[in-house]
Amino acid sequence: MQKLELHFSGDRAVCVFPERLEELPQALDELELRGRYPVIVLVGGFIQEQHAQATQKAIEMIAALAEENQALIICGGSDLGVMGSIGQTRLACRYTFPLLGINLKNLVSWPGGPRSKRFLWWGTERWPLSTGYSHFILMPGNQYGEDSPWIAEAATCLSQGERSVTIVANGGSVTQRDISLSLELGRPVLALAGTGRLADELAKQSDKPILVMTVQAEDENALRHALELAISTNKENTI
Repeated sequence: MQKLELHFSGDRAVCVFPERLEELPQALDELELRGRYPVIVLVGGFIQEQHAQATQKAIEMIAALAEENQALIICGGSDLGVMGSIGQTRLACRYTFPLLGINLKNLVSWPGGPRSKRFLWWGTERWPLSTGYSHFILMPGNQYGEDSPWIAEAATCLSQGERSVTIVANGGSVTQRDISLSLELGRPVLALAGTGRLADELAKQSDKPILVMTVQAEDENALRHALELAISTNKENTI
Protein backbone atom coordinates (compact mmCIF):
# COMPACT_ATOMS: atom_id res chain seq x y z
CA MET A 1 0.00 0.00 0.00
CA GLN A 2 1.43 3.37 -1.02
CA LYS A 3 2.25 5.70 1.87
CA LEU A 4 3.38 9.32 1.58
CA GLU A 5 4.28 12.16 3.89
CA LEU A 6 2.57 15.28 2.57
CA HIS A 7 4.23 18.64 3.19
CA PHE A 8 2.01 21.70 3.30
CA SER A 9 3.13 25.24 4.12
CA GLY A 10 4.11 24.97 7.77
CA ASP A 11 2.33 21.64 8.18
CA ARG A 12 2.61 17.99 7.25
CA ALA A 13 0.46 14.86 7.25
CA VAL A 14 0.72 11.14 6.53
CA CYS A 15 -1.36 9.71 3.67
CA VAL A 16 -2.10 6.16 2.50
CA PHE A 17 -3.81 4.91 -0.65
CA PRO A 18 -5.79 1.67 -0.13
CA GLU A 19 -7.50 0.15 -3.16
CA ARG A 20 -10.37 -1.78 -1.52
CA LEU A 21 -12.50 -1.29 1.57
CA GLU A 22 -11.16 -4.60 2.90
CA GLU A 23 -7.76 -2.89 3.16
CA LEU A 24 -9.05 -0.25 5.59
CA PRO A 25 -7.71 -1.95 8.77
CA GLN A 26 -4.29 -2.19 7.13
CA ALA A 27 -4.51 1.47 6.10
CA LEU A 28 -5.23 2.49 9.69
CA ASP A 29 -2.28 0.40 10.86
CA GLU A 30 -0.05 2.11 8.30
CA LEU A 31 -1.17 5.47 9.73
CA GLU A 32 -0.41 4.18 13.24
CA LEU A 33 -3.97 4.98 14.29
CA ARG A 34 -4.34 2.12 16.72
CA GLY A 35 -6.22 1.81 19.96
CA ARG A 36 -9.59 3.07 21.08
CA TYR A 37 -10.64 6.67 20.51
CA PRO A 38 -13.81 8.59 21.15
CA VAL A 39 -14.67 9.37 17.50
CA ILE A 40 -16.44 12.34 15.95
CA VAL A 41 -17.49 12.00 12.31
CA LEU A 42 -17.99 15.52 10.95
CA VAL A 43 -19.97 15.64 7.70
CA GLY A 44 -21.10 18.55 5.56
CA GLY A 45 -19.78 20.70 2.75
CA PHE A 46 -20.08 24.20 1.36
CA ILE A 47 -20.80 26.90 3.97
CA GLN A 48 -23.29 29.53 2.87
CA GLU A 49 -22.39 33.08 3.83
CA GLN A 50 -25.44 33.60 6.03
CA HIS A 51 -24.50 30.52 8.07
CA ALA A 52 -20.75 31.11 8.23
CA GLN A 53 -20.58 32.61 11.72
CA ALA A 54 -22.73 29.94 13.35
CA THR A 55 -20.89 27.16 11.55
CA GLN A 56 -17.42 28.41 12.45
CA LYS A 57 -18.40 28.87 16.09
CA ALA A 58 -19.66 25.29 16.24
CA ILE A 59 -16.54 23.92 14.55
CA GLU A 60 -14.34 25.73 17.04
CA MET A 61 -16.31 24.14 19.89
CA ILE A 62 -16.07 20.69 18.31
CA ALA A 63 -12.30 21.06 17.87
CA ALA A 64 -11.82 22.30 21.44
CA LEU A 65 -13.78 19.38 22.89
CA ALA A 66 -11.88 16.92 20.71
CA GLU A 67 -8.65 18.34 22.11
CA GLU A 68 -9.89 18.15 25.71
CA ASN A 69 -10.95 14.52 25.28
CA GLN A 70 -8.25 13.50 22.77
CA ALA A 71 -11.04 12.36 20.50
CA LEU A 72 -10.35 11.54 16.88
CA ILE A 73 -12.24 13.50 14.21
CA ILE A 74 -12.97 12.05 10.77
CA CYS A 75 -13.89 14.50 8.01
CA GLY A 76 -13.59 14.80 4.24
CA GLY A 77 -10.12 16.32 4.17
CA SER A 78 -10.46 18.83 1.33
CA ASP A 79 -10.28 22.61 1.79
CA LEU A 80 -13.97 23.01 0.91
CA GLY A 81 -16.39 24.35 3.51
CA VAL A 82 -16.72 22.38 6.73
CA MET A 83 -13.83 20.10 5.76
CA GLY A 84 -11.40 22.97 5.33
CA SER A 85 -12.67 24.81 8.40
CA ILE A 86 -11.96 21.97 10.83
CA GLY A 87 -8.43 21.58 9.45
CA GLN A 88 -7.68 25.29 9.61
CA THR A 89 -9.09 25.50 13.14
CA ARG A 90 -6.94 22.60 14.35
CA LEU A 91 -3.85 24.19 12.78
CA ALA A 92 -4.55 27.72 14.06
CA CYS A 93 -5.12 26.50 17.62
CA ARG A 94 -2.15 24.10 17.50
CA TYR A 95 -4.34 21.23 18.60
CA THR A 96 -2.91 17.72 18.64
CA PHE A 97 -6.00 15.51 18.41
CA PRO A 98 -5.91 13.15 15.40
CA LEU A 99 -7.77 14.56 12.39
CA LEU A 100 -8.29 11.98 9.65
CA GLY A 101 -9.34 13.09 6.17
CA ILE A 102 -11.01 10.45 4.00
CA ASN A 103 -11.62 11.28 0.34
CA LEU A 104 -11.44 10.00 -3.23
CA LYS A 105 -7.98 10.24 -4.76
CA ASN A 106 -9.40 11.06 -8.20
CA LEU A 107 -11.21 14.16 -6.88
CA VAL A 108 -8.53 15.83 -4.75
CA SER A 109 -5.05 17.27 -5.20
CA TRP A 110 -2.13 17.27 -2.78
CA PRO A 111 1.43 18.62 -2.64
CA GLY A 112 3.49 16.77 -5.19
CA GLY A 113 0.42 14.94 -6.53
CA PRO A 114 -1.96 15.44 -9.46
CA ARG A 115 -3.43 18.87 -10.03
CA SER A 116 -6.82 20.00 -11.23
CA LYS A 117 -7.11 19.84 -15.04
CA ARG A 118 -10.55 21.37 -15.46
CA PHE A 119 -10.82 24.12 -18.05
CA LEU A 120 -14.27 25.57 -18.56
CA TRP A 121 -16.61 22.57 -18.71
CA TRP A 122 -14.19 19.73 -19.46
CA GLY A 123 -11.37 17.99 -17.66
CA THR A 124 -11.13 16.89 -14.05
CA GLU A 125 -11.63 19.34 -11.22
CA ARG A 126 -9.84 18.43 -8.02
CA TRP A 127 -10.23 20.03 -4.59
CA PRO A 128 -6.95 20.66 -2.74
CA LEU A 129 -6.48 18.78 0.52
CA SER A 130 -6.70 21.04 3.55
CA THR A 131 -3.90 21.94 5.88
CA GLY A 132 -4.36 21.04 9.54
CA TYR A 133 -5.11 17.34 9.09
CA SER A 134 -2.76 14.82 10.65
CA HIS A 135 -3.72 11.82 8.48
CA PHE A 136 -5.37 11.09 5.13
CA ILE A 137 -6.84 8.03 3.47
CA LEU A 138 -7.38 8.42 -0.28
CA MET A 139 -9.16 5.63 -2.12
CA PRO A 140 -10.37 5.00 -5.70
CA GLY A 141 -13.64 6.55 -6.87
CA ASN A 142 -15.05 9.20 -9.15
CA GLN A 143 -18.22 10.34 -7.39
CA TYR A 144 -18.76 11.67 -3.90
CA GLY A 145 -20.71 9.20 -1.85
CA GLU A 146 -18.36 6.36 -2.78
CA ASP A 147 -16.27 7.45 0.20
CA SER A 148 -19.19 7.27 2.65
CA PRO A 149 -18.77 3.54 3.53
CA TRP A 150 -15.08 4.15 4.21
CA ILE A 151 -15.89 6.99 6.61
CA ALA A 152 -18.53 4.96 8.44
CA GLU A 153 -16.33 1.86 8.72
CA ALA A 154 -13.27 3.85 9.81
CA ALA A 155 -15.25 5.35 12.70
CA THR A 156 -16.28 1.86 13.80
CA CYS A 157 -12.74 0.50 13.56
CA LEU A 158 -11.20 3.41 15.46
CA SER A 159 -13.76 3.72 18.25
CA GLN A 160 -13.61 -0.02 19.15
CA GLY A 161 -16.24 0.24 21.85
CA GLU A 162 -15.65 3.88 22.77
CA ARG A 163 -18.41 6.33 22.01
CA SER A 164 -18.78 7.81 18.54
CA VAL A 165 -21.11 10.37 17.00
CA THR A 166 -21.80 11.82 13.55
CA ILE A 167 -22.18 15.61 13.50
CA VAL A 168 -23.98 17.25 10.58
CA ALA A 169 -23.16 20.82 9.55
CA ASN A 170 -25.19 21.91 6.49
CA GLY A 171 -24.90 19.07 3.95
CA GLY A 172 -26.73 17.67 0.95
CA SER A 173 -27.39 14.31 -0.69
CA VAL A 174 -23.98 12.83 0.12
CA THR A 175 -24.36 13.88 3.75
CA GLN A 176 -27.73 12.15 3.78
CA ARG A 177 -25.97 8.93 2.82
CA ASP A 178 -23.44 9.46 5.62
CA ILE A 179 -26.32 9.84 8.06
CA SER A 180 -28.05 6.69 6.82
CA LEU A 181 -24.87 4.63 7.24
CA SER A 182 -24.33 6.02 10.73
CA LEU A 183 -27.85 5.07 11.76
CA GLU A 184 -27.48 1.58 10.29
CA LEU A 185 -24.43 1.13 12.51
CA GLY A 186 -26.24 2.47 15.57
CA ARG A 187 -24.16 5.66 15.64
CA PRO A 188 -26.06 8.71 16.95
CA VAL A 189 -26.35 11.78 14.74
CA LEU A 190 -26.24 15.38 15.95
CA ALA A 191 -27.49 18.00 13.47
CA LEU A 192 -26.31 21.58 13.94
CA ALA A 193 -29.31 23.81 13.36
CA GLY A 194 -28.38 27.19 11.93
CA THR A 195 -25.68 25.82 9.61
CA GLY A 196 -28.07 25.55 6.65
CA ARG A 197 -29.35 22.98 4.17
CA LEU A 198 -29.76 19.41 5.44
CA ALA A 199 -28.92 20.19 9.07
CA ASP A 200 -31.70 22.79 9.18
CA GLU A 201 -34.11 20.44 7.43
CA LEU A 202 -33.45 17.79 10.08
CA ALA A 203 -34.05 20.34 12.83
CA LYS A 204 -37.52 21.01 11.46
CA GLN A 205 -38.56 17.36 11.17
CA SER A 206 -40.98 16.19 13.83
CA ASP A 207 -40.54 12.48 13.08
CA LYS A 208 -36.76 12.10 13.26
CA PRO A 209 -35.23 8.68 14.02
CA ILE A 210 -34.59 8.15 17.71
CA LEU A 211 -30.81 8.40 17.24
CA VAL A 212 -31.05 11.83 15.59
CA MET A 213 -31.06 14.96 17.70
CA THR A 214 -30.50 18.62 16.91
CA VAL A 215 -28.91 21.53 18.71
CA GLN A 216 -28.51 25.17 17.77
CA ALA A 217 -25.00 25.69 16.43
CA GLU A 218 -24.60 29.01 18.27
CA ASP A 219 -25.89 27.70 21.60
CA GLU A 220 -22.51 27.03 23.17
CA ASN A 221 -23.81 25.48 26.37
CA ALA A 222 -26.24 23.13 24.61
CA LEU A 223 -23.64 22.11 22.03
CA ARG A 224 -21.02 21.44 24.69
CA HIS A 225 -23.47 19.35 26.71
CA ALA A 226 -24.52 17.29 23.68
CA LEU A 227 -20.94 16.68 22.58
CA GLU A 228 -19.75 15.76 26.06
CA LEU A 229 -22.49 13.15 26.25
CA ALA A 230 -21.71 11.93 22.75
CA ILE A 231 -17.99 11.31 23.25
CA SER A 232 -17.88 10.59 26.98
CA THR A 233 -15.94 7.48 27.90
CA ASN A 234 -18.68 6.65 30.38
CA LYS A 235 -20.65 3.93 28.59
CA GLU A 236 -23.70 4.70 30.77
CA ASN A 237 -24.17 8.04 29.03
CA THR A 238 -26.51 8.30 26.06
CA ILE A 239 -27.50 11.12 23.79
